[in-house]
Amino acid sequence: MPWKYDPGERRRKHKWYNDIAGFELEGGVEVGKCPATITENFAEQLLNTGVAWQSPNVPSDWPRNIYNVYEGVVYKATVTLPGVSYHGFPCKGQIPGEVIVKLRELADQKQCLKEFELWLKRYIQ
Repeated sequence: MPWKYDPGERRRKHKWYNDIAGFELEGGVEVGKCPATITENFAEQLLNTGVAWQSPNVPSDWPRNIYNVYEGVVYKATVTLPGVSYHGFPCKGQIPGEVIVKLRELADQKQCLKEFELWLKRYIQ
């Protein structure tokens, strides 16, 4: 099923004007910021070619999160409209081990494995 990307037009939370992904402190919380160069169409492509993850404890007809790698950066998309759309952002924190294995394969295919491993070391627990 093709998922729709929700850019969060009423939100500015995950947007900034830099050409790289990163994090910015907002209200005492680090917020992931996407590069200004990622278009809505490209974000939707990443969403629909990513690694879907569903919590084994919470059955659902759609993934809880979808992860992908772009230029070594790990992106995480979360549900905005159940069964229809997701909003993505650079990921920091914990990722299920089985997802990391699949992301590593994607990073290798996309020839950004070195950058991916650096992102993991710096941002993923």
